Amino acid sequence: MPASELIERVSELIAAVEAEVPPGVREQLAALQLRLREPPRVAVVGRVKAGKSTLVNALLGQRVAPTDVSECTQVVTWFRYGHPERIVIRLRDGSATESQLTAEGTLPATLGVPPESVASIQAYLTNEQLRSMTLIDTPGIGSVHAERSASTEELLRAERDSNAAGAGADAVVFLLNQTMMEDELKVLELFRPGSAIGGKSAANTVGVLSRADQLGDGGDPWQVAVELSNHYAGVFRDQVATVVPVIGLIAETAEAACFTEQDVVQLGALATADAKQVERLMWSADRFVSAEAPVPSDDRERLLALLDLYGIRQAINLIGEGVGSAGPLRRELSSRSGIAEVKRMLNTYFHEHDHLLKVRSAVDILDRLSYGHGKDDGRGALLRLRSGVEALRLDPVMQPVAELEVWHDCCSGRVQLPIEYVEEMRRLFAPGTPANRLGLDTADPAQVREAARAAMARWRTFMVSEAAPVQARVARVVTRSYQLLWEAAQ
Repeated sequence: MPASELIERVSELIAAVEAEVPPGVREQLAALQLRLREPPRVAVVGRVKAGKSTLVNALLGQRVAPTDVSECTQVVTWFRYGHPERIVIRLRDGSATESQLTAEGTLPATLGVPPESVASIQAYLTNEQLRSMTLIDTPGIGSVHAERSASTEELLRAERDSNAAGAGADAVVFLLNQTMMEDELKVLELFRPGSAIGGKSAANTVGVLSRADQLGDGGDPWQVAVELSNHYAGVFRDQVATVVPVIGLIAETAEAACFTEQDVVQLGALATADAKQVERLMWSADRFVSAEAPVPSDDRERLLALLDLYGIRQAINLIGEGVGSAGPLRRELSSRSGIAEVKRMLNTYFHEHDHLLKVRSAVDILDRLSYGHGKDDGRGALLRLRSGVEALRLDPVMQPVAELEVWHDCCSGRVQLPIEYVEEMRRLFAPGTPANRLGLDTADPAQVREAARAAMARWRTFMVSEAAPVQARVARVVTRSYQLLWEAAQ
């Protein structure tokens, strides 16, 4: 079914009762209607100093989110597409005030109001990346200031709060460090609403192992990061769909074009300096800045802020291999940062299925709203809303949502199936004609019906005679998909 048609079905369900429900519920339904028309909302979440704002800047290709300690890092910041560029500061009392980006194009260091009075910052940018995705930068988990971490938990909890239908995220990018802490797992659990087909799914949460350059003990930190990411993807497969590594600082510097030709000149001076002297500089960040070297200390401090020691070493090696200007060097550093895989992951897990994620969230929220306590003149509408939600969940229109959830369960390893079953699901769940989804070379209706019938029988037998409970849940979805193809060919 086309994305627009699926969203329209949910929108029609809302419109059918919107005028009759109590005012508080009506406001939530109106917010949900707007949310269905917006790009998917992706929240970047992690511990204090995990590199959240750095990753946001790298994804935007624009150094706009502050990465140092400032008032903006203490509150939830939404980056949306909009013109003219501006900042709207929404206060907890319901009012709002406007501000502007700095001359350098970044969020201001101060907000002009006490941070504790701010509900959120809405930053509108003419950034093409934001046409397809709204990014949400969040305060760090585990802050010594409990109210800052609480605002992140409030955002994630909004998905399960019937009074915050328009305030939540559709998906989460969770930044991991070397060790996963108990409070991080608790925060992830906040964002695991019941799925539209029962149970819970990690389909809308992915992990990023940030600061990959700081791993390893004398060996190759990138290889350590890849291995640790694969390990985490298995251990936390109930919480995240997948995990990939990234070197956030290098990604930000390369993608946001922070690197200049003068920086290349200074790196070139290091590349041609005495090798033993340069190696001694690399012993520590303090030594790199303070020890004697052919590059002024202030310039070395800038290089350290742009690349850190691992990135500087990579850049020196690239210059030694013949990369001689800022543009090619940025491209090479970007390719070594892992940001391309992060973008591919976001596109695969979120952008390609954005309408399914939004509908999935909306149906769960509508279900909770339908149990709200209204006045006598509003209860009937809430009951109709509940019935409508139940009917929608059983409607074939929701089958793509069910397919998305079980597919991610299989891809993440949460459900183990024989490889030939997984490959069959990949073909069946892909966009295309019924014949293509069935693996047929012909669109003859009789052959389509027979192939769908045989597949239904095969998966039903597997479900009844062989499957474990989690496998049976997948088999039911697959059987239903084949049934719909069979019915469509009648």
